[in-house]
Amino acid sequence: MTLPVDTVPLAAPGTLPGPLDDAGRAGLLATVRAAVARARELHRPVLASWAAPLGACDPVAVWSRARRGTPRSFLWQSAWDDGLVVALGTAQDLRGRGERRMASVRAAWARTAAGTVTGGTAVAGLPSGEGPLAVGGFAFSPDLGHEQRRLPDALLWVPALQIRAAGRGGPAELRLNATLLHDSDPDQVADALGHLAERSLRGVPADGLVPVLPQPRAGTRSRVELPGAEEWKDLVRRATGHIREGGFEKLVLARELRVTATAPFDIPGAVGRLRESNPGTTVFAFDHEEHTFLGATPEYLVRVEDGTVHALGLAGTAPRGATPEEDLALERDLVGSAKIQHEHDVVVRMLRDAVGRACAEVDVETPPSVVKLTNVQHLSTKVRGHLADGADAGILDLVELLHPTPALGGHPRRAALDWLAGHEGLDRSWYAGAVGWADARGQGQFGVAIRSALVEGATASLYAGCGLVADSDPEAEYAETVAKLRPMSNALGIE
Repeated sequence: MTLPVDTVPLAAPGTLPGPLDDAGRAGLLATVRAAVARARELHRPVLASWAAPLGACDPVAVWSRARRGTPRSFLWQSAWDDGLVVALGTAQDLRGRGERRMASVRAAWARTAAGTVTGGTAVAGLPSGEGPLAVGGFAFSPDLGHEQRRLPDALLWVPALQIRAAGRGGPAELRLNATLLHDSDPDQVADALGHLAERSLRGVPADGLVPVLPQPRAGTRSRVELPGAEEWKDLVRRATGHIREGGFEKLVLARELRVTATAPFDIPGAVGRLRESNPGTTVFAFDHEEHTFLGATPEYLVRVEDGTVHALGLAGTAPRGATPEEDLALERDLVGSAKIQHEHDVVVRMLRDAVGRACAEVDVETPPSVVKLTNVQHLSTKVRGHLADGADAGILDLVELLHPTPALGGHPRRAALDWLAGHEGLDRSWYAGAVGWADARGQGQFGVAIRSALVEGATASLYAGCGLVADSDPEAEYAETVAKLRPMSNALGIE
């Protein structure tokens, strides 16, 4: 168990927020004691998970105020079910490396979830999973020898403090988690969890509507494109030439904009701007030591809820118009483009076939719809599958099956990924990877980590990519990346 510890004295019994009054503290201690007893019986670590209703609050405000008190935090505001998840601190890490990184994490989570001791009062009817969650994500690809890779290949973790809520001001659940050993001190662990809850929730009013005041925006000191614009366009020409020669059918080529500011970036302020300016997207932020990975993605990789699997094909892009008439004309061009339809169809075929390997039946939305975002519009196709009764597949199985889709790497997958490894020239880190959460029942949500940035202090790496087919135009593809970078540039205050 890793909990933030500082010199602030523990509150006296009965003075903690509502969920941890005297009765709540007693229930938490009883749950921890039961987990220690189970650990002694099983001769292995056991997760204790205690829950209580939290009442109406804004979990984003809690995250904004409490994130600096721990080296690990997570924020998830879903556009797909309006659920909010906040995670602070660490009860248990679930890590993986290399080609089997997802399988390693999945196996570790299954072992942990199977032996969990639960207590308290769970809140029914919330949109975001059940019980303790494993939150985090996966890099786009395994570590290929990047000595200074800034985020792990694969990291999910069970948070020490978890909040799930049905939107801002809606009903919420507080959950405290800890991993116990046979010789853990129950009183010490329960006190540490109570301390974390008191510090995280201190000062949150009953309505939970806490304003998050942004810091002044930092000025831009330098900005570097990796690779440079002309070099990247030449890569597009080489990739499309390889496609025409039959090397692969589609390739997704990414680039990085690295910006250094005059002062550290304001992460809560950036999240606030992402929430306000990008309706229809899922906003996420992941703090890991000195790094923050954040974004506003319009695309889910996979969602699993009550035996139904949802995947989304989002491929094919056009700009937004300055007037309604221009916007409609651009939409018509998007829908009518044979090049874009082909790019989109490659993604949908793969999703249909992959979901079909795990599900008894699969439905594909036809024709594609158009998703309109602040700066761009995309072709979109929903793929839905239904797991057979008694099926063992869960959300992490589907993540491993689907990632990376042709919308992220290319098709055929292996040929495209091999070409990228030899030619793209950058470490995508978690850009175009998968970020989200899983519960113990195999439910969960993982978004495609696009429209994202990796921030360390006053330095930010912003990423964007484009799907290429045989007749892709380098100038048009570069312009598309510029449009895709704009939401994150605006959020971080980059001029």
